[in-house]
Amino acid sequence: MKKFILAAVVLVGMSVQAFAGPIITISIEFGHKDINKVCIERGLCDIRVGGSRSMTASINDNTGTLDISINKTSLSREIAEYQFSNGIFEVPVDYILTSEVCSQLGIDKFTVKAGKYAVTEKNGIIMISLVNKSYTTIAK
Repeated sequence: MKKFILAAVVLVGMSVQAFAGPIITISIEFGHKDINKVCIERGLCDIRVGGSRSMTASINDNTGTLDISINKTSLSREIAEYQFSNGIFEVPVDYILTSEVCSQLGIDKFTVKAGKYAVTEKNGIIMISLVNKSYTTIAK
């Protein structure tokens, strides 16, 4: 019985890893840059490698999305309510990941497509899957 449980855990771990690239710790400045390059309103103003372990990012190899997880306790109540109101995270303008972030994720480039994204929250973790503007699927 113990061998079966261990085998199941190993197989589950392998299947999860097959769909996700490296998981990196990030920091996010919310908002988007106006013409004066000041972060305002909703969206993504800056994503950097590093910070506390309360925000992570990875590329889902199966869907091509940038999956972001945020520990809700790391955000002020005001930011959480404003950025993720009604279960939606709005990215009003395309956002290009820096070469440093892309390198850490194991990809060449990624442009988050402007749009409205569904937000899920489970056990105090906010999860968002952001679409790559240039991602295309290959028909099988």
